[in-house]
Amino acid sequence: MKIDGLWTIEFISTLHLVGSGVVVLNDKRLLGGDEGYYYSGHYDTENGQFSGTIDVTRYNLKSLSVFGDIGQYTLKLEGQVQDYQIEGTAWMESNPNRQLRIVGTKKAEL
Repeated sequence: MKIDGLWTIEFISTLHLVGSGVVVLNDKRLLGGDEGYYYSGHYDTENGQFSGTIDVTRYNLKSLSVFGDIGQYTLKLEGQVQDYQIEGTAWMESNPNRQLRIVGTKKAEL
């Protein structure tokens, strides 16, 4: 399956806070966001495995992240790709105990 496309994502943090957003995956580049943060990063896939690094930056000062009141942070991501779904775990690079469970669903090809 070609992974490039438009994806919806849902996530829950170790603080039990939930969120959702959209991302575009295109040629190992990831761009997206939600109601308060935008995402920019890179990813790789091999043998059904997904990994990446994502910078998360607040643009809406009224929004809180699923990790609380943080303006910017970097996530590391690992997961599995199967059919039109990605399931995995992400963690803050600066605090690996802060984690997210992530489910992504492909919605459209590029």
